[in-house]
Amino acid sequence: MGVPPTPSRYAGGLLADRYRLPRHPDEAYEPVEIRAFDTYSGQEVLLRRIPLPELVEAELVGDGPYRGGRPGRGAGAAAGSEDPSVRRAIDAATAAAALPDHPRLAQVFHVFAEAGSLWIVSELVAGRPLAALLAERPLSAHRAAEVAADVLTALRAVHAHGWVHRNVTLHTVLICDDGRAMLTGLAAGAAEEALCGYDPLPAARPAPSTPPAP
Repeated sequence: MGVPPTPSRYAGGLLADRYRLPRHPDEAYEPVEIRAFDTYSGQEVLLRRIPLPELVEAELVGDGPYRGGRPGRGAGAAAGSEDPSVRRAIDAATAAAALPDHPRLAQVFHVFAEAGSLWIVSELVAGRPLAALLAERPLSAHRAAEVAADVLTALRAVHAHGWVHRNVTLHTVLICDDGRAMLTGLAAGAAEEALCGYDPLPAARPAPSTPPAP
């Protein structure tokens, strides 16, 4: 099979040698979220950009070792994937993305650092943030209860694997075109916490004890 043709609207730069961006009239434009075309899979995806500080030198906050890798100091103005703090952020976001698929959680496909930013590649959901919906009109009590139930279902799936989301906002709750609510932002929140020196990974659960032999 050949390489899928790239839609004409994606004529901008290329990230990670696979994600083609749309062309923007302002070359300095740096969006927080942007659609892109995955030239490997032939699918449209959503890229979220987390700007990296010029000097990444976050100390680990709290007691105990970082479970995603060895903590250390970054150096240099061009923080990249070899910087220890950036590496921890990539590891944290990748671990969050490894949660089993769930119909109320947006999938994350890829995490990488490039061009002074951390990029999180996720599925392109047909819908829009709850914030955009509320800007037009308030939700009815019944509709608000439906959205809340979907979000709670998503959080139960997150908590079942030991994670705490810490990034539930009007912008990370998506209202799909079919009416479902989906939760995003877990991987981005984990990466941002790691960049700040916190360890967002779930605490290791003790192995179940084996009953003594009779």
